[in-house]
Amino acid sequence: MGRAGEEKVRGLEGVLHEAAGRLSPAHVAALVARPDAVRSALAAADVLTLDDAGRPALEIVGGDRPRRVDGKVAAERLAARTSESAPETLLTSDELTARIGLNTRQSVHDWLKRGRIVGWRGARRGHVFPAGQLDKRGRPLNGLDRVAGLFDDGYAAWVWLTTELSSLDGAPPLTLLAGGEVDRVAKTAEGDRQGDFA
Repeated sequence: MGRAGEEKVRGLEGVLHEAAGRLSPAHVAALVARPDAVRSALAAADVLTLDDAGRPALEIVGGDRPRRVDGKVAAERLAARTSESAPETLLTSDELTARIGLNTRQSVHDWLKRGRIVGWRGARRGHVFPAGQLDKRGRPLNGLDRVAGLFDDGYAAWVWLTTELSSLDGAPPLTLLAGGEVDRVAKTAEGDRQGDFA
């Protein structure tokens, strides 16, 4: 790589560093823990590969050998991964209302506003709620309310809750909440939100 190429790489590093500086500690931890997701996101943004004609192309990053796919196939795969039928079971307001045993859908949204549960706007209309935040009885995990309200949005909270954290000995906070370690998870969340990475 020549001098001009090295300068372009340094420029790109600066852009990425600046963008990373605007992320929350939970987002940074999630991206650091999943570098392949970052590569896939860049590929999905048409920035990593060029086709034979020199135009941006999409590439699936991962597995033994990356494979190039056209925009239509990439869009279908992305939609399948981000739809409400993705491996993470996402419930609608009505489904969560029935599962928890509340009287109305409005009760679910009241719980969301008070930080008792985690949810976010879905790809279609309405909110979605990860089923993994419920215990075996269908109730929100004990201590979830001490964590969810610390985040700016439900999706950021869910990413943090499901990311393996070195500060929790490599365990995802959600797993520890399910095991009853509420104080430990709550203190870690508070520290992460304040920027304590130790």
